[in-house]
Order: sequence, then structure tokens, then C-alpha cells
Amino acid sequence: MINKRRFPKLPHKAILAPILTLLLISGVSAQYYDNQDLVKKSSDCLTCHDDKAASLKGTAHQMKSDVSPKSSIGVGCIGCHDGWEKHLDNPSAETITNISGLTPDKQAELCRRCHATVHQAGMASADPHLRAGLGCFDCHSIHDNHNRGLVKDDNENFCASCHTNVAREFKQRSSHPLVSGNIRCTDCHKMSDLKDPTLAVGMDWTCQSCHGDKAGPFLYEHPVVYKHAVNGGGCTECHNPHGSPNDRLLTQPDNGACLQCHGVPPQHRTMHSGLGSRFACVFCHTEIHGSNSNKDFLDPDLGVKLFPNCFQSDCHGTELGQ
Repeated sequence: MINKRRFPKLPHKAILAPILTLLLISGVSAQYYDNQDLVKKSSDCLTCHDDKAASLKGTAHQMKSDVSPKSSIGVGCIGCHDGWEKHLDNPSAETITNISGLTPDKQAELCRRCHATVHQAGMASADPHLRAGLGCFDCHSIHDNHNRGLVKDDNENFCASCHTNVAREFKQRSSHPLVSGNIRCTDCHKMSDLKDPTLAVGMDWTCQSCHGDKAGPFLYEHPVVYKHAVNGGGCTECHNPHGSPNDRLLTQPDNGACLQCHGVPPQHRTMHSGLGSRFACVFCHTEIHGSNSNKDFLDPDLGVKLFPNCFQSDCHGTELGQ
């Protein structure tokens, strides 16, 4: 038999199609120059625009004339600025392409001459930013920019300049540390993903990349934690990933998150004068993400901290939860 584990899972056809389209179109959508032409013909541009070459040094778009001759990556003025031939004869703004002034789809077409990536394929097809009328140069700038990913502003999370409603969530009393700079928007929202409209790659797996202790596997699983494997949900069923006025990023205060799915057991209201209903759910059910010792996710030390000797009274079993 063939060992299927040896073969990686192929992308879904909905993801693969725009990538294949990108590769096919990019092969015919641009004029290509060999490295010698890039250096020679771009040098004519630098007669007047030598400051532009200096503005690219140390970036991914550093010009071919400024890098090792052995480099296979060739960047030059003529690779991006169409109309350069006419501009050499008539150096006016009307004879050269104003890249930032291009429509979003034309910007994507220009950048994909070199950037045949999943992110670029999305910007040419399914990315929500494209649907909102945004192009490459709404977020990125090329010259005089040494920021990571060539985003316009790397001093803060640049996404917040548009996503102001989300930015406000990070200012609530329980929040992920975006404001302090400990995390970035792109730590969770990968711009290379096409299968999720929010650009969050496998929502729960994103959470678990940092919160591995909540991921298990556990002997006793809490279904809501692994629900992502079936039909979504998971972490965000109980937590708001950006911020919340409630403790632990919870979507509802106190027992509200638990009561979305569970009712208060009748015996909690009747036995021991209703003592069990006076505590928060997580006071007893401390291992709420999963447990290796108890099917009800009860605190292993519950018999000591709450009811000393109650498991020796013949009313309860010796195992917690019985």
C-alpha cells in the first residue's frame, strides 16, 4: 500500500486556480529584460533620478547595479516604470507610468511581474482588500522604505489605520498586547491565505501557535476546543481574539460563556443548600480546555480546596466527577 502520509496535501482547487492563473498571465503580461539590459537602460534614468537608486539600497528592490553580479534577482527602473522609452525622449510626467496612480487591478498586474506569490494571487482575485477597492500601494511603498514587508508605516500596526473598529477592541481591559507591540496584526492574519475571508489561517491553529498548552491532545477533550476540525468555531466560541471587557478575552461575563451551551445542573441548586450554584463554573472546572485526569474537567485539588473529606463520605465516588 502507498503510505499517504508521505505525500503533502494538495491545495484546494479554489485556492490553486488563482495561483495557476497568476503564473500563466504573469508570463505574458510584462516585458522582460535580462540583467545586462536592466543595468544599462536603467542607468539612463539615473542621469536625472540618481536619488531614486539611493532610496532603494538595502531593500528587496535594490537595483541590480548595486548588488552582486552573481545575483539572479534583477531590479531596475525600466522593470516597473512603463513608458520609459518615450520618457527619455520627452521627460514629462505624462510620458511615464505613475504607479501609485494605477487602479488596484493594474497595480496587482504590475507587481505580479515579479511577485508570483499566494498573496499576490489573492490581490489579483479573491482578496477582500481588492474587493474594497484597495491596491498594493495603499499599504506598501517602494522608495525610501526599509520597513518589514515594505508597509508604509512599521512603527505601529498599519492595519489599524483602516480597521479602526478592531483597533478599539485592543484598548479594552482584557486584550492581546497589540498596543504594547508584543504582537502584530500579521502574526495572526497571514496575508498569504486565500481560503479564509478574514485572512486568519485556520483560526484555532493560529491561537494554538502561541497557546500550545490549550491545544492538547487531552485524554478528555472539550468539544468546543477542537470544533474547528469539523465546522469552525473553537476558540472564538468563547473568546474575542482582539479584546473584551471581560476577563480572559471572554465574549460574555461570569458564567455567560459556559451557559451558552450548558445549563446549571439541578443538583447544584438543591444539594448542600445550593452551594454548588454559588461558585463560578471555572472555580471547579479549572481544566476547561481539556483534561488528562477528569472527564468533567474538574480541578484535581477540588476535594481539598472546597469540600475537605467529602470524597470519604460514601456520598461521592473516590474519582472526581463520579
